[in-house]
Amino acid sequence: MNNKRREKISDLMEELSTLKDRLETIREEEDDARDNMPESLQNSERYEQSEEASESMESAEEALQEAIGYLESVAKE
Repeated sequence: MNNKRREKISDLMEELSTLKDRLETIREEEDDARDNMPESLQNSERYEQSEEASESMESAEEALQEAIGYLESVAKE
């Protein structure tokens, strides 16, 4: 792989990393909101939806990190 393509991959890795960080911030906000729900809502559908959203966002973060790892290995070749 030539340097120009490596540079493009490096740019993509930075973009993915930024997206992952932004998603992490949103997930943390959702977690904080859920943690601050009144006790009367802790077994509610709203609480469960919040939990599911956080779990999905965490999975997306992991997928983004995995994609970054793949790109890192490509850039080293």
